[in-house]
Amino acid sequence: MKLDILIKNGLVADLDNAKYVNQNIGIVGNRIVDLRALESTDAETVIDAAGCIVLPGLIDFHAHVFHGGAAISVNPDVICLPNGVTSVVDAGSSGWVNYKLFRNSVINMAQTRIKSYLNVVNVGLSTLGGGPTGYLENTNPANFNVEKISQTLEENRDNILGLKLRYSQDIATGRNFSGDPFYATVGLARALNTTLCVHVTDSRLPADELISHFQTDDIYAHCFHGTGNAILRENGDLFPAIMEAKKRGVIFDCSNGVAHFDFKVARNAMEQDFYPDIISTDLTLRNSLRTDKVFSLLFIMSKYLNMGMSFFDVVRAVTHTPARLMKMHEQIGTLTPGALADIAIVKLRKEKIMFEDTKGAQLWGDHYIDNCATISNGQIVYRRQRLV
Repeated sequence: MKLDILIKNGLVADLDNAKYVNQNIGIVGNRIVDLRALESTDAETVIDAAGCIVLPGLIDFHAHVFHGGAAISVNPDVICLPNGVTSVVDAGSSGWVNYKLFRNSVINMAQTRIKSYLNVVNVGLSTLGGGPTGYLENTNPANFNVEKISQTLEENRDNILGLKLRYSQDIATGRNFSGDPFYATVGLARALNTTLCVHVTDSRLPADELISHFQTDDIYAHCFHGTGNAILRENGDLFPAIMEAKKRGVIFDCSNGVAHFDFKVARNAMEQDFYPDIISTDLTLRNSLRTDKVFSLLFIMSKYLNMGMSFFDVVRAVTHTPARLMKMHEQIGTLTPGALADIAIVKLRKEKIMFEDTKGAQLWGDHYIDNCATISNGQIVYRRQRLV
């Protein structure tokens, strides 16, 4: 058997043992193959990854990619593939009304693998970010169409991971609201046997009260925000309920964005051994290329690296953990034989780099992760002439 692609001389990040391993990777079709079982490693294409680190294709677990259907959304292939991201989860850009359009026009057509959360608001975030004529979504539970949400979820359980709600104070109350949208969404998720992804920046409820309603694999998005009710007490200590929730399997996602990250909150939490389970971008048109706060998943990964998080923990937060939540843990987020051939070849570069939080506080780092080549589903979709 002749290989389609051979990646040689690279260092593979062994997450289980927290070490680098000199290991070649072979690809036939869209799968990684076991080179030990082959008599020959002749390949149609050979990529020399000397001096580079070979990773599973990165997973951005919180972004907005309903391109053409939601004003804030980005084109997934344009923003993901050059940055080593081969899979992305859309964080509730569509509701039941426009989910079919999202699936047919974006999810099914993109090279980037896309899974999604379904917004409980009928039209999702289709009008959010629409300039002076845009308006915030209506989260009044009286408007939740339980029958259609249930139907959309059942017909698309292969793609939809759970229900999404933005729970900021500016959209969580209203004179005509029939109840609290968070409690309504929790009840609906439990009734439909699915999980939650909740935007908690400037939440109506204190973090320790809010978190008591989260269960295993529910997503607490924007965990390091510093607006309103954060995960820290006034004295800087983590709420005990937050640590307890982490122990019972609630997932804390940093989902950076331009308005959802505070260095003070993140540093205090990390000093108390509280790290994000998932590192993601919350990429939108506003923050993808128009600011220096987000830019790409690699940029956000580099920020945590410069804050003292180990490279292996950073990689786990963009591969192994999100792959499991996507119910694809043996298919993506891994380089084991038989897995889908999603691969990022990256290099750690020593150079000054600046990171900025929502409030303008800055951190200067001295190294960052740079992508050199991306393979998606067995296809080379991005490659520099010289990887070094």
